[in-house]
Amino acid sequence: MQKKRHSIKAIAKELNISVTTVSFVLNGKAEENRISQKLIDKVQAYVKEIGYQPSQLAKSLRTGKSNIIVFMVEDISNPFFATIAKMIEDKAYEEGYKIIYVSTNDDAEKTKGLIRMFKDLQVDGYILTPPLGLESEFVEEMSGDRNPLVLFDRYLPEVNCSHVVIDNFQGSKQGLDLFQAQGNKNIGFITIDSDQSQMHDRLEAYHQMCQQNDMEPKVLAIPYKSYSSQETEQAMKAFIEDSPEMDAVFFATNYLAMRGMQLIKQLGIKVPANMAVIAFDDNEFFKFSTPSVTSIVQPKEEIANQLIQTMLSLINTPVEKREPLKIVLHAELKERESTQIKVKG
Repeated sequence: MQKKRHSIKAIAKELNISVTTVSFVLNGKAEENRISQKLIDKVQAYVKEIGYQPSQLAKSLRTGKSNIIVFMVEDISNPFFATIAKMIEDKAYEEGYKIIYVSTNDDAEKTKGLIRMFKDLQVDGYILTPPLGLESEFVEEMSGDRNPLVLFDRYLPEVNCSHVVIDNFQGSKQGLDLFQAQGNKNIGFITIDSDQSQMHDRLEAYHQMCQQNDMEPKVLAIPYKSYSSQETEQAMKAFIEDSPEMDAVFFATNYLAMRGMQLIKQLGIKVPANMAVIAFDDNEFFKFSTPSVTSIVQPKEEIANQLIQTMLSLINTPVEKREPLKIVLHAELKERESTQIKVKG
């Protein structure tokens, strides 16, 4: 038997009071509207008895506030995004907010469609990793909207918008400096062929190192949509085999590093004796693999804290008084066995 749905109108009729009075009691505005404690108790007792639950959508449409924040990333199953999502969920709940998770698949049109839907639901804000192709004008418009936008993991340099990101240049430079300190002179760089800001900054650190040390760049850029394909493995294999002098490789993402480490073992190359390896962004696999993999660790707890603090600060500031909040955090180099070699003479 279907459970009976109750409405504010039905409650008012049953208690023989006005709909407005019931609404004030349910929304915590009874005292300021001088409703007696006796009547407040009467309404609260009755709604508890019937198990009344207000419609979240109706409430958000009425008040313009849903206490919901949308977390939109390219792939919520990615361990990095999933970890941040869980931390954000816990921190948001402490502040009275709930999180909706969405994967955009790095599709600009899908992202815009989802945002239009969430606007209709009156969500309070958006945390977004902007996909390739998302127009600057669209982001600019969103950043000035009543429901704030905070970019995460990557940003659009041409848009004056709040963001929480990592200093990807600084993080990559730490790893590249370690290679040089250990005497590596033929350093390769394997990355994703992408114009995303974080990938650009990581590659820029490598090119700067090559320029400053008169090194010939050795870069393999994997097509973005095919990094998990067989073609990627073949491209990595050719890249490594065609450069027998290469004594170190910096992987610009952890998923490239995982595939790369498997391939390096298959090729019989000893790490770190023949080739040192560093990955940007840590992964549980790196701690327990043989050898364990040196990585650039992103401060996930701090990222989650800053995302929620930035979002709540914007939500609680009138639109006309808001200023973009731009948070840049530092990554940490975690040295493991894949770079533990003696300085060469």
